Amino acid sequence: MPTEAEFEAALEVIEAKVNQRQSETELAPKLRSLAQAIPDESPQRPRVLRLRGIVLNRLKDPDKALACLHEARRTATEQDNLAEIAKIGREITVVHAWRGEDRDAALALLRAVAAAYLHDDDAATMLALSEAGRVELEARHFDEAVRLLALLANKTPQALSDYELFRTKINLCQALNRADKPKQALDLANALAGNPPTDNLRLAFLTLLEQARAHAGLKDFAAAADSRARARGLLPTDTNKFEHDEYREAAAEMKLAQGDASAIEDLKFLAKKYTAPNLTVRAANLRMMAAGVLFKTGKPEEAGRLLADALAAAVKAGLPDLAGRVRKEMLEGDGAKHLDTVLKDANAIEAIGGEWSIDRQLIRVEQLGEGGGGKVYRAIDLRDGQEVAVKEVSLATHSKEKREQILATVRNEYAVAVTLPKDVGIANVRGLLHDPDGTLFIVQDLIKGTSLSKLYTPEPARPRLLALLIDVADVLAVLHANGVVHRDLKPDNVMVRRGRQGEEAVLIDFGIALLDPENDVLKHFGTAAYIAPEQARGQKVDGRADIYSLGRMIEQVWIGQGRCQTIPKPLAGVVAQMLEDKPENRPTLDAVKAALEACRKTLTA
Repeated sequence: MPTEAEFEAALEVIEAKVNQRQSETELAPKLRSLAQAIPDESPQRPRVLRLRGIVLNRLKDPDKALACLHEARRTATEQDNLAEIAKIGREITVVHAWRGEDRDAALALLRAVAAAYLHDDDAATMLALSEAGRVELEARHFDEAVRLLALLANKTPQALSDYELFRTKINLCQALNRADKPKQALDLANALAGNPPTDNLRLAFLTLLEQARAHAGLKDFAAAADSRARARGLLPTDTNKFEHDEYREAAAEMKLAQGDASAIEDLKFLAKKYTAPNLTVRAANLRMMAAGVLFKTGKPEEAGRLLADALAAAVKAGLPDLAGRVRKEMLEGDGAKHLDTVLKDANAIEAIGGEWSIDRQLIRVEQLGEGGGGKVYRAIDLRDGQEVAVKEVSLATHSKEKREQILATVRNEYAVAVTLPKDVGIANVRGLLHDPDGTLFIVQDLIKGTSLSKLYTPEPARPRLLALLIDVADVLAVLHANGVVHRDLKPDNVMVRRGRQGEEAVLIDFGIALLDPENDVLKHFGTAAYIAPEQARGQKVDGRADIYSLGRMIEQVWIGQGRCQTIPKPLAGVVAQMLEDKPENRPTLDAVKAALEACRKTLTA
């Protein structure tokens, strides 16, 4: 029977090879034998199980890896071995992150950080935080990964080994490239490539791949090809090694950057190849990448099929967090602009809802209102603690025709959210949830304030209202410049909140907004008192329909609700033009805004 010292010496050699990612196939049987030989009470027991779990995960057997790692953590806990608990927690995090299990990864990492802190181990704490950056990277939270990894990379590095510090900086390069910050990524990659590790070809290989990606991001394709060629020279001779697939991925990305659509087939091929459970996330990411390109090149049906494949694989693998990421891409990313294709019929959105429950994400606080579309609640979003507004819309009790109309309004909400730039005076859509009973929950920013309609009565403060209507004209200009027509502009759909410069208007309810004139299933919808004549007739409309509705709103300030006062000149003439039956006779928004500003200044004076 070997002694404790002999067990420790053997594991020292193996751990060095594991850290260098060497000879996993040779190490696996050695670790199995050692795991059988080392007694349960030995202080080396958690260590051998941890190392075996790492190797099993790299050999694409994550279930056995987790079994070993959890046994390792139990044993280390019984021995009160905080140092091993921290290391084991990091490795459990790796397995969950690769499988797309974000919540499990976060919980394992929290335990690792706690153990490292209690052990007063700066190195273990830094390593756990570095792993947190990698979790954010795997979860496609690129900006968060950049912030965390940059913080770690720039801190005094004594707590990290040279290997771990270099690895952290490579992860930062990856995050910077994914966050579309190629200049920063290239500066860091160049610094790393100038002083590569001599004993770890994998780190040097990954550095060159990120250098190539950064060059491609800066459109320097000759330099990208040179970096990629040098990376190819570091590939292992065994073509089954994972580095060969990583190289193919990078090569496909270079093609995409150059507009070469043949890269789509490369990405699809690799996604099919990644069938192992711990590669489901990587396959899904490739399918989402390919789908994004297909959407942009006018092939939404093929893109929708790829996203559906990614979702099906995530559900089959039992990975709800990954499934949630794919749904987000389908409903909030580029897919939102093509929901009619991604969601073929009213039942499709229910399949996308999956196992999500509103109670997993939201705490409803109070009901804010109720209308024909459903109830609206104030709620807390458990993802970030923000107050939100939640529209609850039931599909189960409606006819097929009505369900299709409801889904069309949902598509419009999402399409507007992804079409418009941020901070333009619209309520942002944050997400979509669906419960199995056939209820949709549309989650939006909560606009704290009052509706414009409440400021119209009993006697309007006209300078105040005109300033807000100028805001509305500004928001409409942004909408129209981005190809969006609101089509339901009215005082109830304008919220007034306190902004940095005082009061500001925010447009809400884009349920019948027009984005695609050729596929307008909601063309007869609108509010009778404000709807433009051509819209009421079911004819094609453009931004001039919103100008008509704005004219009705301006008119109400003076003559609505029995006030019957004369609109001041020259605003009266502009309003008369805004209310012309023929759209071509209506003024531009610039002319409307100028008339409103002139009138406001006169009234204020």
